[in-house]
Amino acid sequence: MASLWQDVRYSLRVIAKAPGFAAIAVLTLALGIGANTTIFSWINSTLLNPVPGLSRPHEVVSLTLSKPGDNPFPFTYPDLEAMRDGQQSFTGIAACNFTQVSLKGKNKPERIWGMVASANYFDVLGVRPILGRGFLPEEDKKPGGAPVAVISYRLWQTHFAASPDIVGQTIGINEHPYTIVGVTPAAFQGSQTGVRTEIWLPIMMQAQLNPLGDLLHDHHQFWLLMFGRLKPGVTLEQAQQEMTLRLQPEVQAYPEEHKGHDAVTVYPLWRNPFGLNMFLSTLLPALMCIAGLVLLLACVNVANLMLVRSVGRRREIAIRMALGVSRWRLVRQLLVESLILALAGGAVALFITFWTQGTLMTFMPVTEDLPLSLTIEADRTVLLATAVISVLTGVIFGILPALRSSGVAPAAVLKEETGSASGTLRKARLASCLVVAQISLSLLLLVCAGLFIRSFRSAEQIDAGFVYRGIYGVDRSRIRSPVDHQTGSAARRAIGGPDKPGAAFWRGLNQRQARRICFAGQ
Repeated sequence: MASLWQDVRYSLRVIAKAPGFAAIAVLTLALGIGANTTIFSWINSTLLNPVPGLSRPHEVVSLTLSKPGDNPFPFTYPDLEAMRDGQQSFTGIAACNFTQVSLKGKNKPERIWGMVASANYFDVLGVRPILGRGFLPEEDKKPGGAPVAVISYRLWQTHFAASPDIVGQTIGINEHPYTIVGVTPAAFQGSQTGVRTEIWLPIMMQAQLNPLGDLLHDHHQFWLLMFGRLKPGVTLEQAQQEMTLRLQPEVQAYPEEHKGHDAVTVYPLWRNPFGLNMFLSTLLPALMCIAGLVLLLACVNVANLMLVRSVGRRREIAIRMALGVSRWRLVRQLLVESLILALAGGAVALFITFWTQGTLMTFMPVTEDLPLSLTIEADRTVLLATAVISVLTGVIFGILPALRSSGVAPAAVLKEETGSASGTLRKARLASCLVVAQISLSLLLLVCAGLFIRSFRSAEQIDAGFVYRGIYGVDRSRIRSPVDHQTGSAARRAIGGPDKPGAAFWRGLNQRQARRICFAGQ
């Protein structure tokens, strides 16, 4: 340890004698390491920790009504009952679905995003409210018989001034009274990664919240997202096989509705297809590979800088070897220099990460309907990753220059004359040209990447050529309700264009009325 500390002090003195070289090397490494740590912070906050606030998140999985590789599909409520009752793979299966509600508390009514959820929703996810309670089992039995609500920490702070006596207060939701029974932790913003939920309501109150009416006894409407917590020792494949088997009575009773959707696929939570997980699980590893290439290019650049610098240190190294220093001791001392530079670059990269960690949301589409939100934090996992990347970087760019510099013949170097020295200088000039070329190519790469990001951001703001507000899409394949031919005809005429009969009638409708008419007219 004494000799290692001596190497550290000597390396610091050598680096201090060449501040220009040190500054260029540290800045180059900081850019390469910073790109990797920034993207790792995104991966850590979305894929490694897809739903903050959960207890033992590795046990929670997502269920979809589709075969592996097919497009994911939600479930009907009868599907949930068929799979949930008597199953052996999960400690519990929960279901939920997004809904937009009108909230009226002490202030004027406001449209917020909520979620209807089964009574065991918070128990399956392992979320314990910081105030009050979650839903009770008896609130999952009688349709319309559980007018209670659990609100998010954010809603509690922004709309109720963090009142400590919030539990028990009554609020208006879609012109119906509901009693607040709990407040979720600050870290928990919903079970779908990237989508913020403000309020949770029992699934038994679905008929009051959904314009389609009662869906609890409907075998045609596929609307539920499902989660489960695996029992110890149960694999994804075992759970998948059991759930597919338990679904078969419902598939056989309603074969037309389940055509192409007669199997259950179980995904780990970080690959949950309903949310941003599937998109991020494809995007972020690709970005990490690109950032790794950038770091490798930075290592090559710094390695060439150290090779050039080693030309001027040939006599110093030769003298040390002539005095009896072993080659291993020289390699270790040169590696210590590389590690100090890499750790300094990692420290600067950490500041870059704190600055850039929140930029992931700038790549998300701007929408007024869906509250997209991602919480990216540089926690101790990111700090540990930064340290590991920095050490590996120091070894990668330092090992070859150290081996080459320590491989000189002391006698030949000390006997060098002017001619041989000039030959060495010519080699140094060649290496310098390589360094200049690499830095130029790196600059070109960074400029191209910046132009690409700028073009991507500009493409998001392109004028589509029409007013997109107030336009809604209707999925006819998901609707099987009785047809009101008279109302449906009026809707079809109105959809035909502003000059068609019934256009004035259509413009006078609000969103909810328009949706009802489209559902009726199919």
